Parts: sequence; structure tokens; C-alpha cells
Amino acid sequence: MPAKKPVKKAVPKKPVKKAVPKKPVKKAAPKKPVKKPAHQARRRGPRSAAQRVTGLLVMLPWIMQRQRVKISTMAKQFNLTEAELIEDLQMASVCGVPPYTPDALIDVYMDNGMVIAEVPLLFSRPLKLSTAELFAISVMAQTALQLPGANKKGPLSSALTKIAPLMPTGAETIKVELPRAKFVKELREAVATGERCDIEYFSPASQKRSKRIITARKVFEDAGRWYVAADDHQSGEDRIFRIDRIEQIKPIGIFDQLNEQDDQDQQWFSGKMSQVTLRVEPSARWIVESYPYISRVNKRIKNMDVVDITMSITSQDWLGRLLLRAGGGVKVVKPVEYQNLGKKAAKTVLDRYKKSGATS
Repeated sequence: MPAKKPVKKAVPKKPVKKAVPKKPVKKAAPKKPVKKPAHQARRRGPRSAAQRVTGLLVMLPWIMQRQRVKISTMAKQFNLTEAELIEDLQMASVCGVPPYTPDALIDVYMDNGMVIAEVPLLFSRPLKLSTAELFAISVMAQTALQLPGANKKGPLSSALTKIAPLMPTGAETIKVELPRAKFVKELREAVATGERCDIEYFSPASQKRSKRIITARKVFEDAGRWYVAADDHQSGEDRIFRIDRIEQIKPIGIFDQLNEQDDQDQQWFSGKMSQVTLRVEPSARWIVESYPYISRVNKRIKNMDVVDITMSITSQDWLGRLLLRAGGGVKVVKPVEYQNLGKKAAKTVLDRYKKSGATS
């Protein structure tokens, strides 16, 4: 009999997967623009040496009390960029008292994104003041208490009361009186109420006086001078006026809606003003430290460190006087038509001098 063929077993069919409907892909929501924190916002011009030292006098006790803080946290606390904070702390780390040995220097350094401070012996010993130092502190404290907005019953006033018995005989007869900051009080009241004011303002650039109606928005002090940020109803723009150049002020009984002014968004000059780029040599570096600028670039040319700054100017006459004061330490890079402005200003002064000499 023929052999039977082996019967093939049926292979079980694989279960067919049912197609699962795909979920609609959600489109990613557009990212909101990240707003820079206030301490990273662009500043109006450079900080002066006095501002940096004043800031360190506040920062050093703060960091010594905490001993270890993130650089970003400390920068935010003191409204600085991280680069500014690092620059200031590097300056502090090489400061101290004679003989300037390591134990007499301020012990602060940065490591791995942290600011680390230890209390040096200088700060661990009670501070002993000489009679002259005690007298100077007393006079400065009395001066500070007379500034507009000072707390007359705050910690500074309490400290003055405590050191009074230590003062030399006769010191109590010395009184400090500052000249009154004219119109600061009136303008602060106008800021609080929104009332418009009619002012007479003197502009040194044009050597003219003008009548303006303003709505004061913010009164502030910068580098020892008082300013008011206001809506100028004559030009229709936001302007900043120096208060000591306001000669008359009169409320007119019209009230505008109050709004808040952000210091970081406050602009010193209108975008419509002319701009100039100056190359500043070391002999005229005071210009960089004294005037607000739009941009700054440090360069090294012919073995000399120079700074190119772009700044707004109010008039050619103002720029001519600035170039005259700086002498050969400043050159106009652009615009080209301003490059001989310093020579023209010098010639104008010389001609005026010769004319006055001839008539005398």
C-alpha cells in the first residue's frame, strides 16, 4: 500500500490588529515672549564710581550675613546684571586696609555660580572711630536726613541720637542746612493728583525760556540732580525735565488719569533727536561716566584703550561745547558733518574773545 502523505497542520492565523484612529496632534501654543527681569533691563548710561561704592557698602554686609548665595539671586536682589555684579565683587575683593595682607582684604569670591563671603578680621573687630571720623559721619547723616523723602524718625535718626554723647564738646552747635530743592514738593503733589501744571522752563541748549503745560508722572533723583518725567502737552511727547531749570510752576486745575511709570522703561531722550558716535580717549573718559548713551564699544587702537559711544544730542551747539571741553580727547566718528564741529566751536570762542578784547 502506498504510504500516506503527512497531513500539514493548519497554522493559526495571526489576529489582525484593528486600526486605532490617530489622535489629532495638538499644535504647540506659541511661546510667550520672555520678559527680562528688571535687574537685566538696559540701563540709562553707565554707573558712576560713587554709585558702585555705595552699592558695595550695602551688598557686602548682606552677603557676609548669608555667606553663600547664587550670583543670579544676588544680582536680582540688588537690581544689577550678573556682569555688573561680578565686576563690582572683583573690585571689592582687592579692597582692604594697610598693610593689604590677605587677612586685611575683603574676603569675597565667586565659584561655580555662587558668591561666597567670609567675615575678615577687619569686620570681626568692633569699629573704633577717631574724633574726626565721628564728626564726619555725624555731618553726613544730618545732611542725608534733609534730603527730600528722608525718614526723619528712621534708623539714621536713631543712630545720630546714640552717637551724640560721643561727640566732642561744641559739636552740637554745628547745624547742617541744605539749599531747598525747589518745586520738588509741588511736583510730587502733582504726580499724586494728576493735575496739570503750567511751567516756565529754561533750556541751556537754546538759551531760551519756554512756557509749557505738563502732567507730572514721576519725580526722581539721578547723580545728585532732581528730574520730573512728564507728559509735555506742547510737543505731545513724554519728556524729562530738570527741576532746577523750572523757574515758575502753577497748577491749572485740569486733572489727567493717573498711571505708573516704570524706571526701566523710562527714556531720557526722544527717538527723534539726532545721534552721534564719539571715540573717547582715556583723557576724556569723564564723558562716558557723566552722560547717558545708547551703546558702547570698547576698543584698543594704537596701543590705547578707547570707547566708542553712540548718544543722543539736543543740538549742534551743545555738542560743540562738549567737544571744546574735551579738547583732543574726543573725535566724532559719525555723522561726517559733525567731525569739524569742535574746531568750529573753538574758532567761535576765539573770535568772540578777540572781539571783546578789541572793544574793551
